[in-house]
Amino acid sequence: MNVRVNGRARPFRTVSFDERHNAVRLIDQLSLPHRFRVLEMPDFTATARAIADMVVRGAGAIGATAAYGLAQGARAFRGSGLAAFTRHLDRVDRALRRARPTAVDPANALDQVRACLRPGRTVAEQQALALAAAEAYAEEDVGESVQTVDLCLQQVALESRGKSFQKFDR
Repeated sequence: MNVRVNGRARPFRTVSFDERHNAVRLIDQLSLPHRFRVLEMPDFTATARAIADMVVRGAGAIGATAAYGLAQGARAFRGSGLAAFTRHLDRVDRALRRARPTAVDPANALDQVRACLRPGRTVAEQQALALAAAEAYAEEDVGESVQTVDLCLQQVALESRGKSFQKFDR
């Protein structure tokens, strides 16, 4: 989305990842619409807290935040043993799931990222796969959002011409 900051339009994503700092970046939903701030979550516990405190809102954005939080936790692991890495990921996963225990999107995101780690034979490979899977999840969410907006715009255009989409009964 484009956001006007100091009179200049700039592109921002609700959720993004800063590889250099291993940080999840979130538009602070609690400050909107009065103030625009981007917050950096420095570790997976802060990312989980941001989900729980509703700093990030919207099912897809929460899912993307959870996916990035898992990648963040994976990348923070220092060691080479896969068994210890898996135990560490289990702790990260639990913390992120507890942040919004009834939400479906974060659970799906975490499951999807974890499934993508299976081909990795080393900790380093699984860490790289975690970030790639989180990025893919976030991109998929953005794509679905764009499709939804496109459908809404089509609906508005049709209705303005006196037509409407055909509705189907289940």
